Amino acid sequence: MYGGVKAAGRSGRTRLRDRVAASDPGLLRLTAGLRTVGAIALTLGVLAAFGVDVKHLVAGAMTAMVATFAIREKEPGPQAVTLALGLPVTLASVSLSTLLASRVVVGDAFFVVLIFCAVFVRRFGDRGTALGLIGFQVYFVSLFVGAKVSGLPGLWAAVAVAFASSAVVRFAVVPATPARILRLLRQAFRARLAQLIAAQIELLDAGPDAMDKTLERLRDGTARLHETALLIQSRLDEGTPDASTARLVQRRIADAEIAAERLGLLLLTARSAERA
Repeated sequence: MYGGVKAAGRSGRTRLRDRVAASDPGLLRLTAGLRTVGAIALTLGVLAAFGVDVKHLVAGAMTAMVATFAIREKEPGPQAVTLALGLPVTLASVSLSTLLASRVVVGDAFFVVLIFCAVFVRRFGDRGTALGLIGFQVYFVSLFVGAKVSGLPGLWAAVAVAFASSAVVRFAVVPATPARILRLLRQAFRARLAQLIAAQIELLDAGPDAMDKTLERLRDGTARLHETALLIQSRLDEGTPDASTARLVQRRIADAEIAAERLGLLLLTARSAERA
């Protein structure tokens, strides 16, 4: 009896783990949320400890948010480089925004040019996209808080604290290595594959009234499985030790996905023949 209770407990934990894995493949959304909230909280805590005013708290919090969610590289090294480059970009953006705030025409013209540059640098990949977004958002933040030239040193300090907080949370508090993310994505693929097979089994016993709902679940499950396979594909180069391992994982994922789709097609054909 005791063994049965333990088995039931393990089964319940496994189902819960699979449900979480399937709902957020790789825990990417959870990681991004924790990093953003953690960076904002740490920034506010440090700035509040020094007794800064509300404007600097707002500027620091928004800078921490942008510096955290804008970075999209998959490996810690490139992330650190982009974060380091983001600080001088932010300082320059804050300074220009403050200096041009009193010159309406020139300031507005520069803001339009900055928007164009922020979009144009996307052609340089994730790093260009991140730096462009950081520069644009921080320029707007400086205008929003009404920064003055005399208050620039304090604003620079708040921005520096925000970037330091973002780095601490990203690399120390909520780290995420490519290998770990790939492992979680594979776990999510298995969980979504199990959900798709469960929907296919349900299709076998579905009555006429429940057929449409079951088919909708089947289509959603197939799409979710394909989405996870694409996420795994995008992480193979960074998450595997060598090219042969990457090819092996890719082949196994593709084989499992194709087998599930073929099984679903066979079941649909069989049910259609029954209804005919």
